[in-house]
Amino acid sequence: MPIIKGQQDTCPIILTKPGIFELEEKRSKFIGYCTSVKNEAEARVVISEIRAAHSKANHNVFAYATVEDNIIRMSDDGEPSGTAGMPVLNVFQKSGIIDYVCVVTRYFGGTLLGAGGLVRAYSKAAKGAMEAAEPQELIIKTLYRVTCEYNRFDQVKYNLDKWDIPILNAEFTTHCTLTVEVTEAQKPQFLADINYTVVQIND
Repeated sequence: MPIIKGQQDTCPIILTKPGIFELEEKRSKFIGYCTSVKNEAEARVVISEIRAAHSKANHNVFAYATVEDNIIRMSDDGEPSGTAGMPVLNVFQKSGIIDYVCVVTRYFGGTLLGAGGLVRAYSKAAKGAMEAAEPQELIIKTLYRVTCEYNRFDQVKYNLDKWDIPILNAEFTTHCTLTVEVTEAQKPQFLADINYTVVQIND
């Protein structure tokens, strides 16, 4: 599981693999594709690849957002304003997913869907692709340095094992010094323990 160290208290959600979903509405074919990206440059590469793969499609609508660039972008790609890019973006914003790009390709089937029909079709294609990408919480962990006296080491280690907190490094000099990795859920008990002193390690 990917880790962000020492950041926010709530767990964001990420896509764990590329997702694809297809549907047909009044003979128009919609193909939703989404994947995780680190930055805008990666998102643009994905969009270019989808456009190349579906060069004969009528529209390649997209939406993406990345934490690194602090950016959100979308495009209706020729569809009526607000009927394509925004519905795709809304699906992901409501989900809490970060660092993603979604492209929904449309092959026009000859029948107009109307504004409402387009919104529903693009939303459904984006949601299907998102679900196929198996979103899950990004576990946030923080590194701490734990220091204790030798006569407290056994109790400290017992508690860490009980809470499933891994010891990444141990040094035994005049004191016992342990480097541990703690999730947000484990923090309350970990920080309340009086058998040791704690210092957060900043990356």
